[in-house]
Amino acid sequence: MIFVDKTGCVGCEECLHVCPTLAIIMKEEKAEITQHKCNECERCILVCPVKAIKIVPAHVN
Repeated sequence: MIFVDKTGCVGCEECLHVCPTLAIIMKEEKAEITQHKCNECERCILVCPVKAIKIVPAHVN
């Protein structure tokens, strides 16, 4: 699962422009990932200038 650390996000929108599935939206000037749309291509991670986007393990129940 790809996650945006909202405390680190500066709202530059770089991730928005590279997401092929349009899974990233801006909410209160911070990036947010719509998980069911995300294909985990990691393009957003590569372009984030402040490294606020990370991969986190999905919770297993």
